[in-house]
Amino acid sequence: MFPTQLMSVRRSKKGILRSVFLTEENSDYCTSIIELFSRSRGKTRGEIEEELKTMELKVQNPKILRGLALIMFRNSEFRRPSPLDSEAVRKVIFSIARNPVVSPEERKAVLERVASSMSSTSQDVDEAIYGDKESNMVLVSPFNVSPDILSKKFNEEQIETVIMKSLWVEVTTKNHTNDFIRNLRTKGLLYEERVEEDRHIIRVNGPVSIFERSERYGFKLALFVRYVLSQDDWEINSSISLKSNAGRKKEDDFTYHLDESISDLIVKEDVQEEQLPAFVNRNPKHIEIDGGIVTPEFSISSGGKEIAIFISPRRYYEDELPRVRKIRDAGIPAEVFCLIEGREKCPKGAMCFKDAIDWWRIREYLAQIYQSSKSQNKLVPKELGQTKIANGSTPKITEKVISHLNSLYPDDQAMVEYLDFMGIPPDEGLREAGFEVAWKGLRLVVTGRTSRGKE
Repeated sequence: MFPTQLMSVRRSKKGILRSVFLTEENSDYCTSIIELFSRSRGKTRGEIEEELKTMELKVQNPKILRGLALIMFRNSEFRRPSPLDSEAVRKVIFSIARNPVVSPEERKAVLERVASSMSSTSQDVDEAIYGDKESNMVLVSPFNVSPDILSKKFNEEQIETVIMKSLWVEVTTKNHTNDFIRNLRTKGLLYEERVEEDRHIIRVNGPVSIFERSERYGFKLALFVRYVLSQDDWEINSSISLKSNAGRKKEDDFTYHLDESISDLIVKEDVQEEQLPAFVNRNPKHIEIDGGIVTPEFSISSGGKEIAIFISPRRYYEDELPRVRKIRDAGIPAEVFCLIEGREKCPKGAMCFKDAIDWWRIREYLAQIYQSSKSQNKLVPKELGQTKIANGSTPKITEKVISHLNSLYPDDQAMVEYLDFMGIPPDEGLREAGFEVAWKGLRLVVTGRTSRGKE
């Protein structure tokens, strides 16, 4: 996103805010910036900035030029002008020249002494003195981008910059409710839901409404909006708080609207969907409770019941518990699991997972709670790459199952889905059938055959 001073918007007297987007009609802005960086290889950032200032005097909207240049600066490769460490060079200089150097001759002598002590040249020493200063960085490789993509990146960052000033953001969708809920929950964003006819509306608190206007929260909200923009079937409405043109201390609220009509003006990033075991439902229905609704991230069927699954970051786990209890009190099976990162500690009484969810362990946990006592031989991994068997025995894999697995090999995804369909935990079943397996994130991968599997 851009700094606020580069936000380019139009305000109407009716309180409507619109972003100024780049289109083919003003693509000359993009072309001129790309050409500037292309001919500036070997120049310092400061030199490029000076040329940019001259260009700004010749265009109608300097903000656009400055925003495009910022994208180019961020994505281009710069290096220090000298191979020497600037801080180390300054220390040696100050140890040799304890008093200020007055004449050019004295300066040259000091540089030569420093170069000698560091087995380098006086030119390298000279360039290294302030070589770590951003303006002295040298352009090595400019961002390789077309005018069309550059303009789309500009438009996307304009949207994110506006969203940083939001009181709230409402996302309306029909087909992507679960995807949007999962995405904003993983980011720890505060939200509430409602349904109007066949449309699902998610209202997310904006950074301006959060105590101290958390910049980190705003950054996460901008990433969520970027994810929404990458999908289809969406509409965004937001309330934006900006300083009044009439007075710097006063702020005005504006309505801000976006929909799929801008899809051709932004970069639509390819979002890879997380692979999940076949028994995990990624599109559970919403639950009505306390006059409102809540959408689980996932659900799993166990013991003839569909159990709502919530995944909570550590910092929000305690806040999640009361809501899950209310859902249970309403007669709906629900569970919450905690995802911890780094040095975070697992809350008391919680089932926690480090960095990634172990769905097989969750399924075993649900089986113990929701399935009848008649259920036997429940087989799931205790941890990634390890298997716990309830009665201590090994599973019995028939020759027919082994034969079918051999016909599917090496399509590990098909092998996993087949075993899951047969009610055999894939990890243990594949090992028993003579295959070597490993966990890569949440995905079980067949890495080869054991000596038994090669028979």
